[in-house]
Amino acid sequence: MSDTEVTATDLSSRRWMSLLGICLITALVWFTASDISLALPSIGKEFSDASMDTLQWAVNGYFLAGALIIVGGRIGDVYGRRLIFGIGAVLVIIGSIVAGISQGPALLILGRVIEGVGAAAILPNALAMIVVLFRGRERETAIATWIAVCWGAQALGPLLGGVLIALGSWRWIFWINLPIAAAALVLTWWATPETKQLEGSKSIDIPGAVTMVAGIGLLLYGLTAADNVSTGVLAGIFAASLALLVIFVVIELRTKTPVVVMSIFRNPRFDGAVLANLIANFVFGAVVFFMAQYLQVVSGFSPLQAGLYLLPATIPILLLNPIGTAWARKKGPALPTIVGMVGLVVSAFLLSRLQGSEYGPLLVPFILLGVGIGLQITPCAVAAVEDPGEAGEGVASGIYKASSMIGGALGVAVSTAVFQNRARVDLTQLVAQVQPPITPTDDQLETFLGILTGGPGIEELQAIYPEVQKAVVIVFDAAIGSAMIPLVVVSVVGALLAAWLLRGGPTVAEESEITR
Repeated sequence: MSDTEVTATDLSSRRWMSLLGICLITALVWFTASDISLALPSIGKEFSDASMDTLQWAVNGYFLAGALIIVGGRIGDVYGRRLIFGIGAVLVIIGSIVAGISQGPALLILGRVIEGVGAAAILPNALAMIVVLFRGRERETAIATWIAVCWGAQALGPLLGGVLIALGSWRWIFWINLPIAAAALVLTWWATPETKQLEGSKSIDIPGAVTMVAGIGLLLYGLTAADNVSTGVLAGIFAASLALLVIFVVIELRTKTPVVVMSIFRNPRFDGAVLANLIANFVFGAVVFFMAQYLQVVSGFSPLQAGLYLLPATIPILLLNPIGTAWARKKGPALPTIVGMVGLVVSAFLLSRLQGSEYGPLLVPFILLGVGIGLQITPCAVAAVEDPGEAGEGVASGIYKASSMIGGALGVAVSTAVFQNRARVDLTQLVAQVQPPITPTDDQLETFLGILTGGPGIEELQAIYPEVQKAVVIVFDAAIGSAMIPLVVVSVVGALLAAWLLRGGPTVAEESEITR
């Protein structure tokens, strides 16, 4: 073992306190990832100049920075896991302060990016510290507890966001992080001994990390800007993104200490697990992003009510997780993943058929979304780390967890691009039917699109179009329907690829090695 040794005496009185601190900070990471969606309509009302294109970066800035999770574990191996974990917690605190005091979208997005970098430092080192601190059955219990905290926080994040907004304002989703993170950091620092890699290379592949994040970032930016720039500019953005990602692959193939050991992708089951996880987060991220706004802007619910009404989409994840795990032990990871993907296909298809503003039609697709993800998360996670080869479990786990962040960011970006384009077309056609005919200006179109995210301006449009609220429902329903189509397509692809790549019997990896 290349880690520093931790003696039984070191662990006897403090390891469970260490786990408590680690789990508290991990919970903040996932709360922070999911509670922002409920706050977007409130933020849109306060930041009147924030379009949907802008507001989505409050979500994607976090996920994009979180993709650095691939290198977060490596940095912890070299410089000390407790140290990097602690720096990550401090970054979450700093990012929360920046976002909490923001008076415009730029500072809000900057705060979210800082939080995302903190998450990238926290998650891989949290798991690594738990593995070192515990042995045998205690290790299994500790890791299972950590996993439950990850998914529990993800599931309850929207509800917590709704509660905080109802009791105070959207800024409280950031202020609440400060005392919890500070107390948990002190507890973790006191209870957790430092460990680091003692053998092997100490170098870190900085060029690989930079080109990877830059390439993905340009891809997301291109999707976001698709309806605002010329075809030539958009082609240039996507070409630059592709070039950076190609350079990233070349760097990884040549460097001695790559961020991503490319040989790991020769394992079909690993490829299938990572792809399935990326698609699951692609779908989940997009649905929560839009439905949090739909419930408030179209259905007229408060943030707290919206958080409660999203629970059918999140609670089944926790309830179905053990069933998917047991199923995979008997039949292998392909079957629960395929069934889960079918659930996502049906969920996205039903959401694409929305009409009106009633909650009832949302219930079944919400439940299917949670069931679909709950069935596949553990089987895919086990398959991802069962046979990492020369890459090692740390690299396999890092890539798998990064696919969660990248998938969520891509889901929001792609569905938002489709939503915006459809909303513009439908609005122009709708107001053209008014007598006398109306030709909305570009500014009025932007105002209407801002209303779709909860922003102000409805009074301005009512002066030229009295039935603007009815138009909001009509256009939102149609645009949501279009935005769900990419989710249906990727879920179908995911089901087919899961059947092919994940075929075979039960995994041989220990369940205790599962990570999200």
